[in-house]
Amino acid sequence: MSRSPERKRFAFRPTVTEASLEGRLVLSSGAGTITAAVGSPQVMVVTPPTELAPAGVTPAPAPSPIGARAAARALHPMTLAQVRKDYRTQVRVAARDLRTAIQTQVGQLYANGATPTAQQLADFNASVAGARDATALRLSAQAALLPNSGTRLVPAIQNAILGSGPRSLASRLTALAQSGQLSGTTGASARALTRLLNTSTVQTNAQLNNFFNTTPVNRLSVNSAGQRIPLGQFIGGQILNQAANTFGALAQSFPTVANSMLFPNGATGTPTQAALNAFTSQSGNALGTAAFVLGSDLSLFPNTSSVVTQLQPMLFGAANGTGTATTNAINSLAATLGGLQFGSTGFNTAVSNAFGTAFQSLATPIAQFFGITGPTNTVLPTSGLTSLFGTPFTGSSFFNGFNNGFATGTNTGFIGFGMTPTAFNTSFGTGFNNSVTSFNTGLGFNQLVGAGSGVTGIGSGTNTGIGSGTITGTGGGIV
Repeated sequence: MSRSPERKRFAFRPTVTEASLEGRLVLSSGAGTITAAVGSPQVMVVTPPTELAPAGVTPAPAPSPIGARAAARALHPMTLAQVRKDYRTQVRVAARDLRTAIQTQVGQLYANGATPTAQQLADFNASVAGARDATALRLSAQAALLPNSGTRLVPAIQNAILGSGPRSLASRLTALAQSGQLSGTTGASARALTRLLNTSTVQTNAQLNNFFNTTPVNRLSVNSAGQRIPLGQFIGGQILNQAANTFGALAQSFPTVANSMLFPNGATGTPTQAALNAFTSQSGNALGTAAFVLGSDLSLFPNTSSVVTQLQPMLFGAANGTGTATTNAINSLAATLGGLQFGSTGFNTAVSNAFGTAFQSLATPIAQFFGITGPTNTVLPTSGLTSLFGTPFTGSSFFNGFNNGFATGTNTGFIGFGMTPTAFNTSFGTGFNNSVTSFNTGLGFNQLVGAGSGVTGIGSGTNTGIGSGTITGTGGGIV
């Protein structure tokens, strides 16, 4: 029996309100525009070029044109077969990087035949768990770019890596360590770890294969009218959506964390040097994590080095290491944040402007690479923000809330950013941040260039009312 014409004419039309941020894309059908949805409001909107830079903020220099390879890629749209291959490659690369991180930790733990203490073993386990967490975030960000991935694929990857089930990577690594097979730097120890991670790689790729085999990826790559668009444009739009969510979440958390760390218990005056140092470290790590999510997405596809080269100075400053107000590095997000006067009445607006302007700059080379015309201007979301980690890993029970930014109550924070609980083992954060920094450096995001190491040059201001933690102003709101 032949299929009915009605069935052939069926087209998938996404329901924005019933999908997570990473699982939905709304590309307009008009030329030169792109919009992305978060909840009900639209959060990535095109406005006239005259509104590109907020008042009083120096606009970033125009990005260089995309390279010849990127232009050629835009002329030859990525195929589903190529995308599947790229995903399989990234799973193997992520497993390789995790193996390197764990072997480094093992080597330090058993250096010169030393017998580790109970505390050293606890720190080792926490550090390895942090590296696993970074790996889960990396693969989740990539998987979330695919249509309809939020309900099955992303949760499956996270449970397979971080879950408490006996077949998860976390459980198997614990069993391997308890068996004594990770008790040194011998070849046997390395081979045991390699076998385990190879098994994990096979399982993750099986999940990907099942998803691709059962999901009509090309048919689900549609715009807001339900019309199909090239898969490359769909994924590029998803990368922009995800970046808007990531930097929007960090922008929302930044004033609240600054207030709680620099002016604890309502303190006034100039923050202590110890508080400044702690916030400098955390803010640098948070910006590195935001770059890590974006970089994980871009690393999926060949020839994105031209994009990363353009994004590096926008995020972390000039390549020559300068980061003062007299150089172009002040246009980088890290340098701008480093020049803020904490405690001033205009602090929240300055934070909003910094993140809003940075995202406007970041969006252009990404859109160009994936063949998306525009956008000329973007606005970061301030509501409807979601986490790439599923519910089991965002509550306070998962390493004291690390994946929820140590936020209290129903608040949403940014990964690893905030006041750490007393019981938190900081080695978890060390393992996570070491993995993030290593990946960023290999990709071309140098967090230590210029002001990229964190927030610097602060402390001269006094606390005159930044306690609300609410971001307002250009680039920070939805109307």
